Amino acid sequence: MFDRPIQTPLRTRGRPAQNAILAIDEGELLGLVFTTFAERGYEGTTLRDLSKRLGVSHNLLNVRFGRKEELWMRAVDWRMAKASATVVTVFDENADPESRLRHLVERFCLWATRNSDIVALTNLEGCRATWRLDHIVDRFVLPFQRQLDDLLDAVRRERPVSDLSTPALMALLVQGVGYYFSAVPMQERLGAGSEVDGDHSAAQAGRMAAFLLAALLPPAPHGG
Repeated sequence: MFDRPIQTPLRTRGRPAQNAILAIDEGELLGLVFTTFAERGYEGTTLRDLSKRLGVSHNLLNVRFGRKEELWMRAVDWRMAKASATVVTVFDENADPESRLRHLVERFCLWATRNSDIVALTNLEGCRATWRLDHIVDRFVLPFQRQLDDLLDAVRRERPVSDLSTPALMALLVQGVGYYFSAVPMQERLGAGSEVDGDHSAAQAGRMAAFLLAALLPPAPHGG
């Protein structure tokens, strides 16, 4: 996720500088925290682990962000809001409903090529009923689902639309297309590595979006 290692302030031997945690850009810090939770899971991550990765003391991290639960929520809110901005603007486009739906699916498939950390974290948290899943669903998934429901209803008033549920469609986009682009070692072993590399992933995302749209928006029956 990061093109360069986090630069930490110089400190004397034995004790981190008192301003070390303040010197790290908050977005960069929360990005690394989110990635760690996505890789190791909530239970597998401790503030001590995070402080070592950041090069600061455990106490300094605790002072700035509080308990692990609070840090998890801060990191998730920051990362999800940042990533969703490129998709949710489709709902407000000045275009007909079908065009907005097509743009949404196309943009979401492209989104999947760039947000493997979110796919990983939602895969982990989506399998268990926890306060963390409640937070993700209530703050991000349900608002998106309500907008998607409204958009699909608008399209259905104009043309045939598959009766696939919105939860199923979202699963195809996130856990389907998203997993495909995040499980790069798997695709490489199956001979599809060139489809998910940096030079070809956008084109492959476009093909997958076209495939989903063909099923979601079937042609009108003759005489309809």
